Amino acid sequence: MEKKRNKRQEELRRMLHQKREEVVREIENHLGPQLHPDARNRIDSALDSGDMATLDLGAGLDNALLEMWYKTYKEIAEAFRRLENGTYGICASCGTEIPTKRLEAIPSALYCRDCRERQEKLEKVEKEEERFD
Repeated sequence: MEKKRNKRQEELRRMLHQKREEVVREIENHLGPQLHPDARNRIDSALDSGDMATLDLGAGLDNALLEMWYKTYKEIAEAFRRLENGTYGICASCGTEIPTKRLEAIPSALYCRDCRERQEKLEKVEKEEERFD
């Protein structure tokens, strides 16, 4: 049993490392072109006001993407802490193992699918009740 648990922990650790590397790669790929101020200055000097407005809109979208990737990075860091504590991959509600496939899709998952679905239904009912208050 202990050997099986250690194997799962190592599999989860590898998966988290891979997910973290993907996020870091996305951030680096996205920030890379923005880190060269000389090129940015040359481009800025050749743009008219319409081009600048488009760039401003793009910058807003870029920031939203960076925020999303940073949030994902922080969630993965928290998942590593839970892994070290022995709680990663264990449903916070029912205590069963969260399937590895679910963790691959959602590395920050705290609940198994069934518990998460129950939680979402409860939240939906609570929102409906608030609407009628």
